[in-house]
Amino acid sequence: MQIRYHCPTEQCVAIIEYEPLEQCGPTMKCPRCDVEHPMGISDVVRTGEKVDRCTVCGATEMFVRKDFPQALGLAVVVIFGVAALYYFTISPRIAWSVLAGAALFDLLVYCVVGRVTTCYACRAEYRKCALNPSHEGFDLATSEKY
Repeated sequence: MQIRYHCPTEQCVAIIEYEPLEQCGPTMKCPRCDVEHPMGISDVVRTGEKVDRCTVCGATEMFVRKDFPQALGLAVVVIFGVAALYYFTISPRIAWSVLAGAALFDLLVYCVVGRVTTCYACRAEYRKCALNPSHEGFDLATSEKY
């Protein structure tokens, strides 16, 4: 199992990645600010089974999403959108082909990319673990609580 989370210290902006999580001790040291953070590793996490609660903040509300960088997805949309706008001035047929290519690219990425479990409270991401069936997709109402 692998975890990726932001350092909880207010002055630090480090993104901490740790693998394997099963061998993590009771604390984890930030490589940037050298502050020790307590880790609530449960027995379920130690055995590599499904994540039932966040090891960083202890929250039990989590969601499952595709493991694709959102900035890259936005860049793809902008690039294909600008290309389509340009080609609409030349030929609508080419522009619609560009948009169809964007849809096919999106479908390919959707089929290839895996899933990641994410904590609503601290946005810690858990990879390389079995998905918990009780965790569903992102819910805006639950996210607004945090």
